[in-house]
Amino acid sequence: MKQFFVLLVIVAFLPLAGLTQDKAVAAKPDAVIKAPTVAAVPNTPAPGGAEIVWYDYDDGLKLAQKTGKKIFLEFTAKWCGYCKRMHATTFKDPDIIRIFNDNYINVSVDGDSPDTLNIDGLITTQKAMAKEWKVTGYPTYWFVTPAQEKIAPITGYRPKEVLYDILDYMKDDTYKTVKFEDFMKNKQLKGN
Repeated sequence: MKQFFVLLVIVAFLPLAGLTQDKAVAAKPDAVIKAPTVAAVPNTPAPGGAEIVWYDYDDGLKLAQKTGKKIFLEFTAKWCGYCKRMHATTFKDPDIIRIFNDNYINVSVDGDSPDTLNIDGLITTQKAMAKEWKVTGYPTYWFVTPAQEKIAPITGYRPKEVLYDILDYMKDDTYKTVKFEDFMKNKQLKGN
């Protein structure tokens, strides 16, 4: 019985192990970006209580093609506690809001919603879109090129300091030539 209890505790805390990893990997298609330990983020207020501008999937794709900005694709669900936490904390930070709105077309998909999407004449649902992207847990976020090519996903809750570094790394195509771990080391050497 004691062994069963110990095993149960280990299994219960296993999903949390990924949140404390110190190592990071370079972004590769279909590879999950591992977040580094928390780093400092500049704290300047966003103008006039700004919020992240979110688009529907179909509208966001069109806008990304028109502007040439990458897509930050959020898969969420109304019941998802970590999704709510991201929106209440990380996504309210002025620096996060600024880097999102300046550099990305932010698209949100409710993976449980039967609401329809019209993607270039193809009618589908938000739920089907989550299945198409092979979303198995929430929140899941994808970085996508304006040409709709998958770059890399991140999953789970991310505090503002961690998400800021990931957004900064992805926005200027640094991921194409520099491993995320090297990007973070260089950033720490510069004192950023």
